[in-house]
Amino acid sequence: MLSIKPDELRSLSERIFAAAGTPAEVGDYMAQSLVTANLMGHDSHGVIRIPRYIGQIRDGSLKPAATPSVVKETETTALVDGNYTFGQVAARFAADVAIAKAKRYHTAAVGLVNQNHTGRIGEFAEMMGRAGLFGMFITAGSRQWQGVAPHGGRKRVFGTNPFAFAVPAGERPMVVIDWATSVLAEGKLQVARAKKATLPPGVILDGEGKPSTDVEDFYTNGGVMLPFAGYKGYSLALLGEILVAPFLASDVYGPGPRAYGSFVVAVNVEAFRPVAEFTPQLDALLDEIKAVPPAQGFDEVLIPGEPEQRTMAQRKQGGIPMPEETWQKLLETAKELGIDPAPRGD
Repeated sequence: MLSIKPDELRSLSERIFAAAGTPAEVGDYMAQSLVTANLMGHDSHGVIRIPRYIGQIRDGSLKPAATPSVVKETETTALVDGNYTFGQVAARFAADVAIAKAKRYHTAAVGLVNQNHTGRIGEFAEMMGRAGLFGMFITAGSRQWQGVAPHGGRKRVFGTNPFAFAVPAGERPMVVIDWATSVLAEGKLQVARAKKATLPPGVILDGEGKPSTDVEDFYTNGGVMLPFAGYKGYSLALLGEILVAPFLASDVYGPGPRAYGSFVVAVNVEAFRPVAEFTPQLDALLDEIKAVPPAQGFDEVLIPGEPEQRTMAQRKQGGIPMPEETWQKLLETAKELGIDPAPRGD
């Protein structure tokens, strides 16, 4: 396992995006977004994705210089066309639209179609939380990638269809809840594959529908990922699929009825009570939860978002751990674009 300095990783990422035809401002943002995911411990949504993004730029499915646009809107709703730019860029645009409308009209629902992979969607829920809003961000749609079976099945039907929520707190950091509806995000399977590691039980089935811990059963042997908590995760995955595909009319705005997209909701706390009254109440609730004695095998009770905060503090100081295979693929991508990477840090 290597250890890469965050600034080194960000610089290399910026150079790769620039060489692939990405405008400087967009490339800088993409590098920052991906490296932040690594810093927070979500390596599955960090720079491991860059080779795939560059491949999509080459095949034309990702348009690095495109800009999102509003297709139609009301005072409290909007439909955003991502125009196949980076998913993160489109998602940030959609979140900004939701924030502006919720600030003015207290609530907003925004749909996003024609997007690409969005990375860590908690980033966009956090944007709404920092604005003093309750934020919800759901991404789904299986046109680009199918890997998850419905509960009781063994055929790929869904993407990982993640949900993210953020709620502003007062003295405590905001509460950020961000999870895939599969047992693990697919990117975590990529990380396990790069590490040559086995998977925990209950994550995948092999091509014959039997439980497996060999990640190659998923990638090369026709296996499937499983929804978390059985029928509960499956139900949430289905809800995301309904909201993003039929509900947002992705069959009209994109190529096919299962196009990739997102559903965004922002609600202004001020619609119900002053933020100055809400945040102390939430802090008190979080204090109560933190005071709960830990169960056997645990050191403490954590609030959603705390693990990421702690991991970021550690990795900013000690570097980002990275499998050799992931780093080499990043270097290969750079060299293919004519970039001579700087020597690796310790």
